[in-house]
Amino acid sequence: MKNIIKKFGILFAGVALILSSCEEEVTVFDNVNGQTGVSFGTTSYNVSVPEEGLALEIPVNVTTVSDSDRTFDVTVSDTSVGGGENYSVGTVTIPANGYNGVLDVSLNFDPLVDGEVYALVLNLSAPEGGVAFDETVSIEYFKEIICNDFLLTVVTDTYGAETTWEIANESGTVVVSGGPYANVSGGDTYTSEFFLEDGCYTFTIYDAYGDGQSDGNMVGYYTLECSILDVLTGGGEFGGSQTLEFCVNQ
Repeated sequence: MKNIIKKFGILFAGVALILSSCEEEVTVFDNVNGQTGVSFGTTSYNVSVPEEGLALEIPVNVTTVSDSDRTFDVTVSDTSVGGGENYSVGTVTIPANGYNGVLDVSLNFDPLVDGEVYALVLNLSAPEGGVAFDETVSIEYFKEIICNDFLLTVVTDTYGAETTWEIANESGTVVVSGGPYANVSGGDTYTSEFFLEDGCYTFTIYDAYGDGQSDGNMVGYYTLECSILDVLTGGGEFGGSQTLEFCVNQ
């Protein structure tokens, strides 16, 4: 019996030693005195900038708490595309006893050029004695195109006198029209410039003969543009008419 008790004593001692070793290997997360990690909550944006500008609130997270407000440094990377007049970058403040804050970034409309795509790359710095992860945010941005001044280009077939067109608003009222065109040599180019209010429209082109902008020898076409926007294109063999819809600043 003494031998059995002795063996059990040795067994329990071994188990205790194993459990003690396992406890020593467990890492206990300390959200007060532990190492502080900081990260962006969102790391990529692709946005258009309206006429009034755009304000972004980029979430920032930390792994520890503090009884006072904390700020973290953010720098603009030299890989950014676009001058400093395009944007302003605020500071990151984590409120006392909190884990979350925001970085305020403002994007300006006026300096931007139609059709250009810009990039603002921001880096979040690790706090002293801490670490940063997901520390880079990339913001691709471009100017929202506000356009009401249109250019219609009509290239005729041999019989431009057969071609007319009109644009009607949502109520069906014709707001602008053009043609017929003089027959010169075929393939002649005519342009019309006009202003359209915001809204949706219907463009219709007509051919009086019924063979569209194609007479068997020459094929005509048309394009409707606004600034850098290709709004409509068509032509060729469309029969007596062709109708397409489009919207302005919608």
